[in-house]
Amino acid sequence: MKLFAALAAIASLSTTADAHSWLTKPVSRETGARSDIENKVGCPDMNPGKSTSFKAGETIDVRYWRNNHLGGFIRWAMVPKGEESHDSFDKNVFHYSCRESGPECIPKGNQGTNMYAGDSSGDNTIPCGDKITLPDWLPAGDYVLQWTWFGVGSSFGNIGWAEPQFRSCADIKLTTKGAKSAAPTCPTFVGGDRVTKMKSQGDDKCFYFYTTDIVDSQYKGSNTDYASKYRFGVPAAIQKCGGGGGSSNSTTPAAAPKPSATPKSPAKTPKAPAKTPKPASTKKPSSTPKPASTKKPSSTPKTPAVSPKPAATTKAPVAGDATKKPADKTKAPAAATKSPGCKVKGARK
Repeated sequence: MKLFAALAAIASLSTTADAHSWLTKPVSRETGARSDIENKVGCPDMNPGKSTSFKAGETIDVRYWRNNHLGGFIRWAMVPKGEESHDSFDKNVFHYSCRESGPECIPKGNQGTNMYAGDSSGDNTIPCGDKITLPDWLPAGDYVLQWTWFGVGSSFGNIGWAEPQFRSCADIKLTTKGAKSAAPTCPTFVGGDRVTKMKSQGDDKCFYFYTTDIVDSQYKGSNTDYASKYRFGVPAAIQKCGGGGGSSNSTTPAAAPKPSATPKSPAKTPKAPAKTPKPASTKKPSSTPKPASTKKPSSTPKTPAVSPKPAATTKAPVAGDATKKPADKTKAPAAATKSPGCKVKGARK
C-alpha cells in the first residue's frame, strides 16, 4: 500500500520538471530560481534592481511560483540598501508565512484531497503567496526585501528529498516613517496553507517537509518511506522566540516570562509563618509545674508529729527519745513526696 501511494505521489509530480522558484511580486532582482544550499547568501544578485514604493507598515501582495514542490515556509527580512549581507538579513527578520498559502496556490486537475499533488501544468503557472505587512518601525528610505523558502519537499521528482533554500531580493522604497519606535522582540507568523485546510489543522501552523529551520545541507531521504517526514508545525525561530501561530504578533509571548518575577511576593509570605513559632518560646506553660514544687504537703505531716505531746505528761524516763523517733519516721514520707515532684518535672521535659 505504501509503495502504491509513493508511486502515485511521484506520478503526480512527474508531469513537469521541478523549476524551483523565486519572488515575482514585488519584482525581484532575480529572474530565475537561485538556491543557497550552504546558507551563506544574502542576495543572490547584489546589483540593485527596479524599486517599488510602499508606506511603512503597509500590507502588500506577494507572489512566487509553486512549481510542483510541497509545503514549507517563507521567511521575510528587510535591511537598508547597501547592507545586504547574510548576517544582516538574519538579524532583521520580521515575518514568517506558509509557502503554499494564497487563494491561487492550488494544483490543477482533480487533486483536491492529495497532500502530495504536483501542479499538473507547465512551469511557472501556479502562483503562491498572499499578503504580508511591512515593518512599521523603520524610517523612510531605500531598503531591500529578502525572500527565503525552506522546509520544502520534493526535489527533482524525488518526493523524499528536501528542496534546498532558495532566495530572492526586491528593492523597495518606504515613502513614510514607521509609527513604532522599535522592532518587536519576535517576528510575526501567519499560518494556514493548502494542506492545513485540507486536513483541518487550523491556521496556526504550516505543512512542511523534514525541517522547520534553515539548514546548510540538502536532505535526501527515501522515496517510499517519506510520509513521516511530512508534518505540520511552525518555524523553529518562532518556537525559540516563544511565538505561536495566527496573525498576532508574538512579542506578547516573548514578554510573558515577566510572571516569573511574581513568586517574590509568595516568597515574602513565609516570614509571617516563621514568626508563629514564638508560642514555642512562651515558657508560661513551664511555670505551671510549680504545684509540683510546692512542698506544703511535706509540712502537713508535722501536725501529727506534734500530737504525741500528750504522751509527755507521763514523764517516762525514755519518753523524750520515743517522741523523737516518730518524728523522724514522719520525715521519711515527706522525702517520698519529693520524688513525685521530680517525675512531674521530667514529664514537662
